[in-house]
Amino acid sequence: MLEIHLQLYSILREKLPIDAKGGTVMQLDEGATLVDLINELDIKLKVIISVNGDHESDKSRQLREGDRVKIFSSVSGG
Repeated sequence: MLEIHLQLYSILREKLPIDAKGGTVMQLDEGATLVDLINELDIKLKVIISVNGDHESDKSRQLREGDRVKIFSSVSGG
């Protein structure tokens, strides 16, 4: 198992308990990817992700112990 630090923003915060204030430490299987994380959280929206402070567009990126992942809902308007 590996642990990552997760922070969710905007409407995505609803995926975690209210007292978590959008942040938690999650345990995932070794070799887990960003896609696995998104599926685990049951996120259906288009999202923007940063890992350790850097924008990450490759959702097949494998996560590592201690990664800091921030997930934002993608805003579009018209």
